[in-house]
Amino acid sequence: MVSRNDSEHFDVHLRGPVTFTDDLTDVKSLSDGGELTIREWHGIIPHTIEFKESGGMVTRTYYVAGVKHAWDAQAAGVLRELLPRIVRNSGMGAVARVKAILAAKGVPGVLAEIELITSDYARRVYYVALIDEAHLDAAGAMPVLADAGRRVQSDYERGQILQHVAIRVKLDDRAVTAYVQAMSGMRSDYERRRTLTALFSGDGALVGPSAFPAIDTIGSAYERRMVLTDLMARGALSDEMKRGVLVSARTIRSDYDRREVLTAYVTAFGVDSAVRVPFFSAVSAFTSDYERRTVLMAVANRRPLATDVQQAAFDATMAMRSDYDRAETLLAFLSARAIDTGSRQAFVDAADRIKSSYEQNRVLAALVKSERR
Repeated sequence: MVSRNDSEHFDVHLRGPVTFTDDLTDVKSLSDGGELTIREWHGIIPHTIEFKESGGMVTRTYYVAGVKHAWDAQAAGVLRELLPRIVRNSGMGAVARVKAILAAKGVPGVLAEIELITSDYARRVYYVALIDEAHLDAAGAMPVLADAGRRVQSDYERGQILQHVAIRVKLDDRAVTAYVQAMSGMRSDYERRRTLTALFSGDGALVGPSAFPAIDTIGSAYERRMVLTDLMARGALSDEMKRGVLVSARTIRSDYDRREVLTAYVTAFGVDSAVRVPFFSAVSAFTSDYERRTVLMAVANRRPLATDVQQAAFDATMAMRSDYDRAETLLAFLSARAIDTGSRQAFVDAADRIKSSYEQNRVLAALVKSERR
């Protein structure tokens, strides 16, 4: 393993597993033939400590600017000062250290150790080891989520920690809320989306409305669409969750991405009276007649439709500027036989708004023909 920490100005090269003394003042053991080299830079002058295993013994050698020095009290003092920072901020031996700290001090002891780490990369290594070794349940994961959300600044590293929690821990409502809160402050839409998708794909996570504040902070239309379609792909959603999807879809800035979400919604769930208002509110956000028509035609093909849903669909054609798109939408409802007596007048009113005689005649002739059947 080779690592470098520019903020600490050190390089580390490790070959084979290594264990350290509990107080991080020395190397306890190396694997057969193992080597560990630590180099710290003071300006342009390197200070290097080499550890090598041979015949079950660990030898130590100290160099300053490439010149070998005796291993004495001064060299040992340099190691005692340097090693804790190197070990903590490189992530070396993290799994073994987490196991030992867990056995002695439990989860709070590991979190206290992570508090001493200044590298987000190394923090992530320790959090992941903690999640794996502690076999956390939902309640046990909550302090870890809170700690990581507060301490880790890198969107990538924080996302990796949260995604590992989603994979390894079955989260309940309270833990899902803590998970979403731990996302606050993440700036990358891409990392937000990946972190939420991991939550939706987690082992039985009870994802509820608390997820939507995090979803709604995603400004990228593409990333928001991907999150919402992943959420819908979970299968059955409560009416409250369906409304959350539709309210979030309304504020997507791209007509194309909003259309993709709404057509996926119609395919998965249809449109019933319980979600009529938020669904058609999302439809009203379209500026493109084509995208609006595509969604409404998808609705027409998901029979049976309640009368109030039919009426809302016909009302939604009123904002269309294109006579062709309005006519094609109304014809789709006729073709699907998705009109009943209660919605007929709303259909006729929508047809009356068509300015083109040709398009209006197409619709009204099709209406008369359908009623003769």
